[in-house]
Amino acid sequence: MKKVFFLSAMSVFLLLTAIQCGNKDNETKLNPRNVHHSKCLFHTDADAKYLEDPDSVDVEYVNGTVHVTHYNLLVNCGTAQIEGGINVTCIRNGSTIDIYEREDENNPQANCICVVNNEFDINGLKSGTYTFVFHSWYPEPQSFTYTF
Repeated sequence: MKKVFFLSAMSVFLLLTAIQCGNKDNETKLNPRNVHHSKCLFHTDADAKYLEDPDSVDVEYVNGTVHVTHYNLLVNCGTAQIEGGINVTCIRNGSTIDIYEREDENNPQANCICVVNNEFDINGLKSGTYTFVFHSWYPEPQSFTYTF
């Protein structure tokens, strides 16, 4: 009887462990607010291949709201002409926040790229150390770590 109970308990434990391993409960989608970008600051068509990492990010934290300014984000010139032309999605997994800045596929496209400054707010974060990982035009994500 003890053997049956032990085997049953072990089976339940292994089942719960397997379910927990595939669980993405730690992953939370955040809803950025006040998303807006500048018009083209300058065109980079000829120079884009020489820009290794023109990105820079400024993060300000006030009462649970993080204001993010992403400087020098490369976008299509057509997107830069449309307010709200950049969709921002933020996914939090522990202390890492993945930020996806994507051009709306319905935007008119131009035969050029330019640099804009993109801004948005993330609400509801507690003070702590976070790594913001920006997934945008560059092949490799850009990471920045902040403590606030």
